[in-house]
Amino acid sequence: MGVKLAVIGVGNRTGKYLHYFSLHPDVVELAAVVEPDPVRREACRKQFALSEERCFASSDLFFERFREPCDGVIIGSPDRYHHAQALKAIERGWDILLEKPVAQSYEQCLEIAGAARRKGVKVGVCYVLRFMSLYRKVKELLESGTIGRVTGVSHQEYVGIDRMLHTFVRGYWNRADLSAPSFVSKCCHDVDMLLWVTGAKIERVQSAGSLAWYRPENSPEGSTDRCITCPVEQDCSYSAVDMYLRRGVWTRNFPVPDGKTLQEVLEDEMRTGRFGRCAFRCDNDVADRQVVTLTAADGILLTIEMNALTRREGRETVISGTRGEISVAGQVIEVRDRSGSLIRSFDFSGEAALPYHANADLLIVGDFIDSVATPDRQPAVTLYDSLESHRICFLAG
Repeated sequence: MGVKLAVIGVGNRTGKYLHYFSLHPDVVELAAVVEPDPVRREACRKQFALSEERCFASSDLFFERFREPCDGVIIGSPDRYHHAQALKAIERGWDILLEKPVAQSYEQCLEIAGAARRKGVKVGVCYVLRFMSLYRKVKELLESGTIGRVTGVSHQEYVGIDRMLHTFVRGYWNRADLSAPSFVSKCCHDVDMLLWVTGAKIERVQSAGSLAWYRPENSPEGSTDRCITCPVEQDCSYSAVDMYLRRGVWTRNFPVPDGKTLQEVLEDEMRTGRFGRCAFRCDNDVADRQVVTLTAADGILLTIEMNALTRREGRETVISGTRGEISVAGQVIEVRDRSGSLIRSFDFSGEAALPYHANADLLIVGDFIDSVATPDRQPAVTLYDSLESHRICFLAG
């Protein structure tokens, strides 16, 4: 008999985790699903042949009524629900795999951690970068002393305009009171990765950033509230019509009910939904650019820049050491000596082309299931491991 897990929230991230369930039905069984959107909920019910009694439109109903055997829960709901849902799951004695960010404040993170410790519940955190071979290799190189002692770190997180528009301007992470500051949402696993590979102990956090561009005063002259009726839409680089209807990007997560096509759903969204709004006239308040400097106990500086004002996407990292430096650009690691001569390089492009974040999403779920099934084994990334990166990111705001 495999591990029985319930799932709360069937959005983009959890949809990837559920692929593991399909691949390994002998290892894990979906005990229940919680999803307010009826189209997503029904699709999940059909995919896993669940009875109606195991499908819930709200977590309140789920925790109140569900009494079937269950070993744990994957929480992939919007950020603002994590805290309450995690505490209820802990009270039931269920192990938890919790999507990042863990909660809306560091104090909530500590409360979840304290409750889990008292109850003896395991809590894993979905920090996908730790499961990628690319960053595991960086950690291996640093621990082997390849570049000597670390003297500084520069890390660039290029959010990309399309991702910024879909997630942090028009999307569900566009307001700090309903989710978290964008640096927390986007970069908490970047901060964690840097602390993990370098072993840095942070004593001071400095931050500078703002919502600089996606504001009403920057809207194109003659523009209107909705892109689909805007007279200057075809000349606008931030057009929702261009993004969703012409280029077809970020469209996989729009639920398509029976009797409708994706095209019809997108057209309706352009007319009345949140994703059809002018990028400069949304209710967003999170930063579109931020620079955070971390001072380690030995005086070393780690600088992290989140930039959502460029079409560039991805991460670039330079780690300087006393005997050379390691740079990570895209999926390529280069190791250079003090003169700048290339010593070694590692190309992970082939692996990165694999779906599900180069299989890292599946590794997260597999690791969690193994920890649930093994009494003395903790998840590879526990809630306690994640506390420092959350502390730092909430301080940075």
